[in-house]
Amino acid sequence: MTRPNFITLTDEQVRARKRRNVAIAMGLVGFIVLVFVVTVTNLQRNTEARKAAEAAAVGTVLQADPALPAPAAAPMSEPTP
Repeated sequence: MTRPNFITLTDEQVRARKRRNVAIAMGLVGFIVLVFVVTVTNLQRNTEARKAAEAAAVGTVLQADPALPAPAAAPMSEPTP
């Protein structure tokens, strides 16, 4: 059984490897931060849109459902004969 011949790196190669590893790590961290910021921005935008849609839907439901009392802010007009 023979031992494999391992390559011995020079100090310059070791430093280059460390710089490369740091650059890759920084790139990954930057990408993760970018994805996080985009996700939070989309969540905020969707939350605002949902609130607006719910506010519009509440007015529609209150006017459309005859079992519910009329909203105080929007009095219902009497039907014309």
